[in-house]
Amino acid sequence: MLTSKKYLCQVLLVFSFFTAESQAYRLDFGAAGAFDAFVFGDMDAAQSDVEGRLAVGGNLTLNNYAIGKLLDNSHGTRDDLVVGGDLTFHNGRVYNGNARSGGVVTLDNTVGFYSTSPASPNGAYISGNPLDFNSIEQQLKQSSLRWSNLATTAVSDMNNYGQLTLSGVNLDVNVFSITADELARTNKFTLDIPIQSHALINVSGTNVNLSGFGFYRSVNNNIVRILDNDVNSTIRHDGTLTQKVLFNLFQATNLGINGIGIKGSILAPLADSVFYDGHIDGQLIVNSLRGVTGQLSGQVNHYQFIAVIPAPSTLILFSIGGLFLLLRARTVA
Repeated sequence: MLTSKKYLCQVLLVFSFFTAESQAYRLDFGAAGAFDAFVFGDMDAAQSDVEGRLAVGGNLTLNNYAIGKLLDNSHGTRDDLVVGGDLTFHNGRVYNGNARSGGVVTLDNTVGFYSTSPASPNGAYISGNPLDFNSIEQQLKQSSLRWSNLATTAVSDMNNYGQLTLSGVNLDVNVFSITADELARTNKFTLDIPIQSHALINVSGTNVNLSGFGFYRSVNNNIVRILDNDVNSTIRHDGTLTQKVLFNLFQATNLGINGIGIKGSILAPLADSVFYDGHIDGQLIVNSLRGVTGQLSGQVNHYQFIAVIPAPSTLILFSIGGLFLLLRARTVA
């Protein structure tokens, strides 16, 4: 009996090891992945939009703001704006779904729930908060910390002219490690990885500022600038160069974004963020978010991060199966 228990423990240890290894490069946002912007605390923004869904765990104040413009018509079946606390919303529109809040709501007739005609609403305001913000926040904090501890598999180089180049050859996930200071000194950001691969860019430092530089990618051995995509542009890129890029600001408690178009998603679960005069072609996950009076708040464009969810390999399954057969043989003996 003791022998059987010993081998069972060995099997479970090996299974746990392989499970941990197989999950090491699992990059996904869980429940938050359905939202273009996810804020754990308060948000205050004006004269801008989130092209997909928006979730705010604290209190939300919006003015001259739009949500969900690029989503499909849910006919009132999808919640595109979810607020855990109070919702104050003036002069805006939720294009294709509902608005929800768990606290006091100040929502007047200057806010519409339609895409083309007020006579054909696609949603409505519904009282109540359907999300468990606390558990989602804890999960993302843990993920951010775990991903920050992954071994660096690719290289970064900052030259004397402020040009930061990240280079990797892995076809699945390239893991980079850079600092907030390097980003603050950057005037040209180049990502040189295979077109089909992901980039996990771990950024250390508590104060991170993203401002005033362009993003470039290697395409067919050529370095090209990724198209800018803002509210005034009629040109829209297909997301190929941005939807597999993740900036993991695992230590940041203060995040400033202005005068820039970010080409990738940002996970900064500890960061109180100021975002204005700019946009992000990716998802944004932060602790709190606000704009600046007199400036256009930052725009979040609908380019969702493509998650990495590895399947168990045949080798892992074969190894586990072999150990269970060994356990059975020992038990019978």
